Amino acid sequence: MPRPLRPLPTRPPVPAWKVLLPALIAGGVGWGAWQAAARPVNPPAQPGAPRISAAQDWQTLRTLGPRETGSAGNARTLDWAQAQFEALGYRVTRQALPDPVSMPAGREAAIRVDGPGGPQTLTGEALIGVQTSGQTGRLVRLPPGVTDAQMEGLLGRLAVTTCPDGPWRDLADRALNAGILGLVIVNDCPHPPAYSPLANVALPVLSVTPDVGRALLDHLGREVTFTTTVRTQDAPAWNLIAARVEASPDVLFGAHLDSVPGSPGANDNASGILAVLHAARQAAGTPLAGRAWFVLFGAEEQGLLGSRAFVRAHPLPLRNTRAMLNFDMVGVDAESLGVDAHPDLLTLARRARPDLRAFRDAPATTRETFGRSSPVTGRSDNLPFKLIGVRTAFLHRGEDRHYHRATDTTLDPALAEDAATLAVQVARAALDAPWTPREPCGITGRDCR
Repeated sequence: MPRPLRPLPTRPPVPAWKVLLPALIAGGVGWGAWQAAARPVNPPAQPGAPRISAAQDWQTLRTLGPRETGSAGNARTLDWAQAQFEALGYRVTRQALPDPVSMPAGREAAIRVDGPGGPQTLTGEALIGVQTSGQTGRLVRLPPGVTDAQMEGLLGRLAVTTCPDGPWRDLADRALNAGILGLVIVNDCPHPPAYSPLANVALPVLSVTPDVGRALLDHLGREVTFTTTVRTQDAPAWNLIAARVEASPDVLFGAHLDSVPGSPGANDNASGILAVLHAARQAAGTPLAGRAWFVLFGAEEQGLLGSRAFVRAHPLPLRNTRAMLNFDMVGVDAESLGVDAHPDLLTLARRARPDLRAFRDAPATTRETFGRSSPVTGRSDNLPFKLIGVRTAFLHRGEDRHYHRATDTTLDPALAEDAATLAVQVARAALDAPWTPREPCGITGRDCR
């Protein structure tokens, strides 16, 4: 009788932990390696980079071209500035502005006159900041030094004036506030007009050549039609942020990188770029480098768009910022170096430089908008920081005669270095002084506690 078959021995099942544990260990090692590889690092500092002078920077920067937002010169300057910061051992990031910047691509204007010989069309150029629009009315003349009283009674008229006294923007604002429905400025000025864009005006404001102006002045008292046709294009813009990986923005040095259309932008604001770079060089290799950020803002000339975007993107670290030091037009000595500063920072600045000039950047307006007026004002990139309660110091040497003009081609690098040296002294004093962080105020500045 055959023997019954005996079952073959089987291996007991492997406990689940023996499978999962090696997998977890391998995964953890891989994740750690990936984290180490992806972790930001400071670039190696280049020997000699801290000894580069602002004069050497200017020799290069002036060859890169105007820095209008969206232009090739703007892009070249971003690349060049990034290389300078990285050579000092700072890690550089670029913050793209969340929305493209609307830049003028075409600003045509026409004037239709119904004269004795039949209809006639004269051509001109819409001022920057004017929308596509058209108005018809009786033509009157404004003298160059026209007063508000002289504009009374011109409601519904269209006006023409020869080269006005002061900025064209101011005259346009006054004329439109008086009820004038359109304005032609005859550009017979002995010097090129300053770039002074209007604030999104929905009425036709335009300039014409002297020849066109003489033809138009022959039709005073007649009915005319002003038409402006404005085309725009979207342009990208960036903020350039340089800082050591371990650094917090206890102090922040800033300046705007862009220039206005039609201007090389030497003093406004290549001088500010030079000052920020010089401050970064003075800080390199010192404890200040571990507590400072250096920022070149984009699209300042379009309404502080870069600094506003920066503040919105970094609300938490900025809560601990003790001082924001802003450079704008510090390369031409139209006036002695001045500062519009928080009282605490003004005290520190005058300890370093007792004869320092203090000025008020933009006095608070008495005109209320929607029942409110704000005591927080400014015309440069320090304003968005002031609105959230950060102490700021705006370093500035006044408006020279080339401000916002095609003739803004020169600067003194030594003056930019001088402004940077003072700012570094103020920053170090602010870091040494007692200070208590303020509660966040919100982007409007109304939520302070």
